[in-house]
Amino acid sequence: MRNCLKIFLLLTLLPFWLYSQTFQVKVVGISDGDTFTGLNSDNLQLKFRIHGIDAPEKKQAYGTKAREQHGTLIFKQNVTVDVNDRDRWGRYIARVATEDGRDVGKEMIQAGLAWHYKHYDKSEAYAQAEQTARDNKRGLWSDPGAVAPWEFRKKKN
Repeated sequence: MRNCLKIFLLLTLLPFWLYSQTFQVKVVGISDGDTFTGLNSDNLQLKFRIHGIDAPEKKQAYGTKAREQHGTLIFKQNVTVDVNDRDRWGRYIARVATEDGRDVGKEMIQAGLAWHYKHYDKSEAYAQAEQTARDNKRGLWSDPGAVAPWEFRKKKN
């Protein structure tokens, strides 16, 4: 009975505890170019979306490439997540850093496999990374008709 109470309290308080929290998770799944699943220190599976970027959807041009690059960067790695919000799908919105301190969102933008999601993020570093990727025609920027994921989702609905 005590264990049930502990689990209930943990699951009830977890969403509030996570906001504005920094901790490590082991990445156990990559959904797409900006979403992944990680295990926290209590072995709870949590779903994260990287703050400040929007990667192509799976069925969109460069969607598979973005997922692969995201996996190369963090799959089976311990990453630091700095959670600052939760979206309507229950994913924790977080800035994510690799074990060696690289900003995963910035890495995805620099590779030309994600947009800087300016609607939700005003980072000058992300804006500059996107401009450099555009100028060098990296990844999706080699396609003059590249469609932003938020526009792709609108057309799909």
